[in-house]
Amino acid sequence: MEISKQLQEYIENNIFPLYQKNDLGHQIDHIKYVITRSLKFAKQFDDINFDMVYAIASFHDLAHYIDKDNHEVLSAKLFYENKEMKKFFNQTQRKIIKEAIEDHRSILKHEPRSNYGKIISSADKNIDIILALKRTHSYTLKHYPNLDLDEIINRAYNHISKKFGSDGYAKTYYYDKEFEDFKKNVETLIKNKYGFAVKYMEVNGIMDIKEKAKLFAVQAHMGQIRKSEPDKPMIIHPIGVGQLLESFGYDDNVVAAGYLHDVVEDTKYTIEDIEREFGKDIANLVVGASEPDKSLSWEERKKHTIEETKKLPLRNKLVIGADKINNLEDLFLKFEKNGERDFSAFKRGEDAQKWYYTSIYESLITGEDKDLPIFLRLKDILDKVFYKKEDLYLKDTIFANNQDYYAKLRKLHAGKTELQRLKSLVTLPKPFVIEFTGTPRTGKTTVINNLYDFFKKGGFEVSLVGEFTTSKYYKEELKSKFDSMSYSDRDLAIFGEIYKQLQNAVLTKKDLILIDRSLNDRQIWNYRRLVRGDMPEDLYLNAREKYSKLSKKLIDFLVITYADSLVSLRRDYTSSLALENRSFLNEANIDEYNNSLKSLQNLFSESVDSKIFFDTSNANINETSIEIASQILPVMRKKYIKAFQQKYNQ
Repeated sequence: MEISKQLQEYIENNIFPLYQKNDLGHQIDHIKYVITRSLKFAKQFDDINFDMVYAIASFHDLAHYIDKDNHEVLSAKLFYENKEMKKFFNQTQRKIIKEAIEDHRSILKHEPRSNYGKIISSADKNIDIILALKRTHSYTLKHYPNLDLDEIINRAYNHISKKFGSDGYAKTYYYDKEFEDFKKNVETLIKNKYGFAVKYMEVNGIMDIKEKAKLFAVQAHMGQIRKSEPDKPMIIHPIGVGQLLESFGYDDNVVAAGYLHDVVEDTKYTIEDIEREFGKDIANLVVGASEPDKSLSWEERKKHTIEETKKLPLRNKLVIGADKINNLEDLFLKFEKNGERDFSAFKRGEDAQKWYYTSIYESLITGEDKDLPIFLRLKDILDKVFYKKEDLYLKDTIFANNQDYYAKLRKLHAGKTELQRLKSLVTLPKPFVIEFTGTPRTGKTTVINNLYDFFKKGGFEVSLVGEFTTSKYYKEELKSKFDSMSYSDRDLAIFGEIYKQLQNAVLTKKDLILIDRSLNDRQIWNYRRLVRGDMPEDLYLNAREKYSKLSKKLIDFLVITYADSLVSLRRDYTSSLALENRSFLNEANIDEYNNSLKSLQNLFSESVDSKIFFDTSNANINETSIEIASQILPVMRKKYIKAFQQKYNQ
């Protein structure tokens, strides 16, 4: 097996150095590894050109830094256009080499077109778990820099499972014992996601005792639900406790114990398991937060906990305090959202709970500085839940003459606060998008502004996208051009701009997007044109199906406001100084719009998962905003819980 010396020298001097531009997993070490394996497989053939095999392996990942998703095509192009390669290989050979490079990726659905393609595809397989984990980490850091550690590990687990698991897409066209053994080792590793995560962190030098504890807790509490809120996974509580301790700046072991504090009490794992995995200090912190034998009565267990807590070191008390804070804050938000104090989920009623939590607080501050931020926060939520503490300035001064309205705002505020807590645990895969449409002069713009302030003041990153056809860009840059088009072409052009506007907004890192008249508003315009006879039915139906699919994908909530036509017209006159006749806004026009909304209710059900039709004829605009916000919040809540479940595979 001889490789042309001139070919080797050219590639080593001119091609190999270019691999420094790739991420660590696709640099020269990987290329030399693939070359060695390719030549090994090539020995199985009598009619293989080893220079061609060497060239294929040398070029196969060359363009990875340019476009990772299409690097096989670009790498093949770089080979095919290389002038020196034309001196080493004839046209037929160059075509085979080009095709082999194009065919080398395991993820491709088609089989390589030649034995050369099968050789490189088989050789381009990792047979070292450590290397696989390192390459995956390097790739993730370069191409997904905004992922947190949980997301990095989750991506690595899914990638390794999908590629090398029992049904993985990575395959070889020749017998390769090393690769088969590697796959068996991978299958063993991915059976335990916690074990995989620990191995991944160890291999990549990112072992974090806090993250390790969180992952252990996630695995331990898998499938459990929050007793007081069955739609939430149990693990939300331990993660909230750990994050709370971290927010106060406590040491890593205390934070880790926060994540683990319910493991011994509520799962199959013992304190010996915790000590073996995390050491004596963390185990002691977890023991302090765990109740004694549950065969004892509730009263006996609580009395024991109250007395033992007094004797504990401060670090143990911190874990217990964070646990109580998280529980009470969740309980308070539930009370506020429902507008009533309901202790029915507890084995003992309000009086018993008040006694227990108050006593625990007293035990926690025994011998300690009660003005520590964590104890002040516990006292504050304790007073709110059991002693009905509230902001008397808001109640008795700001809303002195409007207590019903204040009560509604409290419910809304609680729902928003719960979303803030969920947002601290997980990020939505895309911003939550709310489209507003409906009849003119129904308070839509005011509602949009109210909701913008509501979420913005709550710490959400909000983007407000104005109505496209009233924008300066449309009026000055596009309107004259669009007006000269046919109805069909104009509709497609406007739709294209609105869709681009929405897509650009969705690509931002915002939490929430409020968009004034978007895809579903175009559906209303098209329907009105259909009824008037301005739009052929086949064109309307095609547009309807297309717009619905895109809306379902991008828009999470649709707000449609409408009002009696005379009410809308009166609002228009009273909101401006002009008494001239309206050229566009009149009763007949508004009636047509309202009738279209009624006719399209089934369409809107197909286009979005959640919507609200709101008649503002007799409604106060603030009441309208409250009602709309109160229906949006539960939908957002479900989205956050679903994102959390997906992130932690709950």
